[in-house]
Amino acid sequence: MRSVMFLERWRRLSGRERNLILFLATGCLGGAMLLWLWQPSVQRLEAAERLYRQQQTFAIQLNRAQPPSGAVFDASQPLSLRISDSLATAGLDVQQMDTDDEQIRLTLTGPPEPLLLWLDRLERGGVVLHSLTLEPRDNLLEARLLLR
Repeated sequence: MRSVMFLERWRRLSGRERNLILFLATGCLGGAMLLWLWQPSVQRLEAAERLYRQQQTFAIQLNRAQPPSGAVFDASQPLSLRISDSLATAGLDVQQMDTDDEQIRLTLTGPPEPLLLWLDRLERGGVVLHSLTLEPRDNLLEARLLLR
């Protein structure tokens, strides 16, 4: 019944009024479709910009990181003693340290910059790094190392 009334009312409208209504309906539908397609793209763009800013900040922090002066180890000391001393100086927390012959298995945590600087000093000091695993833990890094 309602559809019949609607059709009668539609037919009574002039051609100009019908065209105007169709134009407005098409515009509203087109606007809704554009918004529906546009919004996810804007959200992805914002997420990509956030990630880019984070990576840019991290790159700046890495570029600022300079190894401290006197960055080499005393080679006359045993490896385990050199590592213990350097960890204390760097302010890193040792979770576990196991020594087998000339190998040392080490698990430690600390802020990213001091940890990476310590690893750099370690390699420059002639210590052979056989394996390294880094995992983020909140604002810290956890490192698992096998050294010789």
